[in-house]
Amino acid sequence: MTTVDLPALKRRNPLGDVVEASGVQLRGQGRVRQGVCPFHEETEGSFTVYADSERWFCFGCGEGGDVLDFVRRVENLDLPEAIRRLNGGVGKGVPGVAVLRPVAVSPPRRTASPPTDPALLNAAARFYAGRLRRSPGAQAYLRSRGIRPETAARLGLGYAPGGGLRAHLAAIGFPRDRLRSSGLFTEHGERFAGMVVVPDLIAGGRVRWLAGRAVEPERSPRFQTLPGPKPVLGTGRLGAAPPWAVLAEGLFDWLALAQWGVPACAALGTQGAERIAAALRGCSRVFLAFDADDAGQAASERFVELLGRRAAVVNLHREAADVAELATCPHGYATFRRLLVQAARTAA
Repeated sequence: MTTVDLPALKRRNPLGDVVEASGVQLRGQGRVRQGVCPFHEETEGSFTVYADSERWFCFGCGEGGDVLDFVRRVENLDLPEAIRRLNGGVGKGVPGVAVLRPVAVSPPRRTASPPTDPALLNAAARFYAGRLRRSPGAQAYLRSRGIRPETAARLGLGYAPGGGLRAHLAAIGFPRDRLRSSGLFTEHGERFAGMVVVPDLIAGGRVRWLAGRAVEPERSPRFQTLPGPKPVLGTGRLGAAPPWAVLAEGLFDWLALAQWGVPACAALGTQGAERIAAALRGCSRVFLAFDADDAGQAASERFVELLGRRAAVVNLHREAADVAELATCPHGYATFRRLLVQAARTAA
């Protein structure tokens, strides 16, 4: 039996080179590169390659892994076949990099996106909310992030323990085909298992979308959403023409702002700027409160370009890494209000 040195095999086959050899075009040259996912229908570029960890993850379909996982998925191979494939090819001028059969990413591969099913999503959100009330661990996690119980109740937050949802939905009358197309379940089980679940609401309190954040730090992926087109989290609560709103980056940034009563929405990343700007076209003033890192600052600059005079940048870098960090500080809201006022004066 031949023994394969898997770490050496992976070093000879850098993930980014293998992904591009398959036909996926990656943007950027730094630690994080992104492109259109070859495994589900999308146009925004949710497929992300991390050079430091040599891992990939798609924020659209929730799939991820290392270079072997990518080869297995894109070529429909088992693990031994994927190892043999990586062990034997040469591609793109890089010695040892396997040449994969190109995948169709332009236009994107067409797979069915889950239909909007507010009744089913409402029922799922109620189930998760009930499980949050019974989960001391999930409640403790929210408190550690600065989110109070009354905020969790007001925003309809929930917790997915990883079991019971399918049986519950079936018991209250949802047929199997609606469960199958809902996006709530994957081949591995419940999509949001082990996560705090955040519903995105529209008029009348109906749930149009769900996002989740893992409670345990070692869980991967840390963040999940329903597959398919993504709304801009929070815009359903703003109304058609809000006088002003804050655009933040992450899920817990938005939860902090909502807890403070600040009209806000979340980009949930730094991609899809044009789509997000279009969703805020009726807002007279947009305060940009992105993370105080290079990616966040680059996103702020992009939104200033798109929004023009309507944009105002909230400068967080001297106070916190992001809005979510302020939520854990004793005077976090007062600090954010001060930064918001400064941003308004600068933009006036």
